[in-house]
Amino acid sequence: MEGFLHWLQGFMVIKLTGYSPERFLNLCKSNDILLWDLVYRDGGYAFCMTLGGFLKVRPLVRKSRVRLRIQKRVGLPFFLRRNGKRVGFGAGFCLFFILLHILSLFVWDIQVEGNRKYTDEMITDHLKEMGIFCGMRKEKVDCDQLEMDLRNDFPEIAWAAARMSGTRLLISVKENEALSRIPERDETPCDLVAEKPGIVCRIVVRQGKAQVKVGDIVDVGQVLVSGTIPIYDDSEQVKAVRYVHADADVLAYTEYPISTSYPKLYTVEVETGRQKQGFFVKAGRFLAVCLLPAKEGEEWVYMMEEQQAHLFTDLFLPFYWGRIQGKEVGRYERFYTKEELEQVSEGVYQEIVKNLSEKGVQIIENNVKIQEDGSVCRMTGSILTMEPIAQVQRITEQKETETIEHNGEYDRYPR
Repeated sequence: MEGFLHWLQGFMVIKLTGYSPERFLNLCKSNDILLWDLVYRDGGYAFCMTLGGFLKVRPLVRKSRVRLRIQKRVGLPFFLRRNGKRVGFGAGFCLFFILLHILSLFVWDIQVEGNRKYTDEMITDHLKEMGIFCGMRKEKVDCDQLEMDLRNDFPEIAWAAARMSGTRLLISVKENEALSRIPERDETPCDLVAEKPGIVCRIVVRQGKAQVKVGDIVDVGQVLVSGTIPIYDDSEQVKAVRYVHADADVLAYTEYPISTSYPKLYTVEVETGRQKQGFFVKAGRFLAVCLLPAKEGEEWVYMMEEQQAHLFTDLFLPFYWGRIQGKEVGRYERFYTKEELEQVSEGVYQEIVKNLSEKGVQIIENNVKIQEDGSVCRMTGSILTMEPIAQVQRITEQKETETIEHNGEYDRYPR
């Protein structure tokens, strides 16, 4: 702090020589003239003295018959004197800090951490829909409301924290490992009907009355488990009807026809060895690129490394620059080899199996054939699978019933 005050007042580095330098130093001390960094070198003394003190020592110099030589002038008064006529430099210096202050009022970087299921792009796109984006005023960012919106709009986010640090908006989230809420049980009366044709291979009924058994062939829309349960009296006549939400696991053997084709030719991309480099500068929407253009018939692949300007750690600015590296490539078509074609065919089949597995379908038997037809391969046949085929269908027509308590139990009887 003391050094900064000396800089503001201005000070000089002085070399002292002459008849009685020790007497001069004692006179300065008795007259409260500040000296510091006093050293002896080259047959004299060197020390620092404030500008105000230097203006008071002339009588002391004559009395002690010494000589003072100024070696260096340091401080704000000397800086202003040297640059007083440089109006442009001073104006630019002030304008820089004014511009820096204006830019510090906006958000120039958004960082998300802790997310795994939701990507950064998903969250930042959602923030844009909420009106939060790079370039907005910091005072318009309501961190408390932002945290609440993230928890409400993304069910898997259990905890969220947002804060401003410099010109950066820092968002931390924590995702649930399990379901965020337990779904309410649906008690709407309904049947379970077949979603697709097949042969029933397994049926486990938890609620309702089974209408099919293992080995039955069912068609689309056929009732598998009924939600209408008749209640019989002692003479085995229907006394009442109870309507429930049918619940069961019904698995059936089903068949998926396969018919797809893929080319035997593919495009090969190779590098020619030619390279070129350039750079770019971006400020807001303005983009300047310095790169030699490609000639007609040439094809280049470019990679860009972007860096954002920032001061200190969190004062990010809307200025970007980076390097561009280009590599020339050539493309041509060639046929798959026999081994490569087998791998491609296996990849196409595994993609079909993957799509079926994501739907809960289990592969039982594969009846697929591959035929080559010129420059195209055709995969045809069918896949025998086992999968759940039950879907919910509401019971729309219900008989009117009334509830009568009997022996602590509730029975429903027609009115």
